[in-house]
Amino acid sequence: MRRKTGYGTVILGLALAVVIAAGGCGKKENKYSYRAAGIEALDQGNYDSAVEAFDQAINSSKGLVGKFDVDVLKYRAEAEYLAGDYSSAADTYGILIKVDRERPEYLNLRSVSRAGAGDLNGAIEDYKRSAELDAEKKAPGRLKALLAAGAAMEKAGTASDAMSLYEEALKGGEESAQLYNRIGLCKMSGEDWDGAAEYFNKGLSAADSSEVPELLFNQAVAKERKGEFKAALDLMQQYVSAHGPDEEAEREITFLKTR
Repeated sequence: MRRKTGYGTVILGLALAVVIAAGGCGKKENKYSYRAAGIEALDQGNYDSAVEAFDQAINSSKGLVGKFDVDVLKYRAEAEYLAGDYSSAADTYGILIKVDRERPEYLNLRSVSRAGAGDLNGAIEDYKRSAELDAEKKAPGRLKALLAAGAAMEKAGTASDAMSLYEEALKGGEESAQLYNRIGLCKMSGEDWDGAAEYFNKGLSAADSSEVPELLFNQAVAKERKGEFKAALDLMQQYVSAHGPDEEAEREITFLKTR
């Protein structure tokens, strides 16, 4: 039985003292209307159009990089990420780091973007650097970066390093169904079925458990590996009942009924 893992630019020449091309007397109004159009497109899921509008907003700005430009770059990075253009999103977060300081939230979001782009080492480096700067462990994107860095380590074949990262996060007070699920999967990869079942159960008891539907499936797998076939069958049926038909789950239900 297979477990479910649950994984789904324009580079501007900006630097700390970048001068953006000056415009005429009507440019100030245009840049705001471009930003508004970009936000509307972003909200509607038209990510490519949003990126184009945000680029126009920046090109319509003038003078040294200011709050407006930083604000637009944040929106653009979000649009690029949601469009699946992870490399461009990572580049834009890199620009933000240059023009608006090395903030933990930018590092977290670049970590996630780099992981999506396949830059596993970069994702891990950004997460670790963010953790150094984020003494209070409250920076936006922290959990996403943690999971991205951990997944990168797992993909690189260093699951033990990922476990160390996850356990350190737990000691720091991080609690999340997603985190418990990742730990459970690491335990399963090491054939520690009891440990896996324990963490999947913690995930199912977490406040955000509804965000990780595969927890029930993975818990069923752990129970089946332990030889607890009735419990596994009950969990798999709960999974199908809660989340709808699933070909793989139905196949496992058929198998478990024979045990």
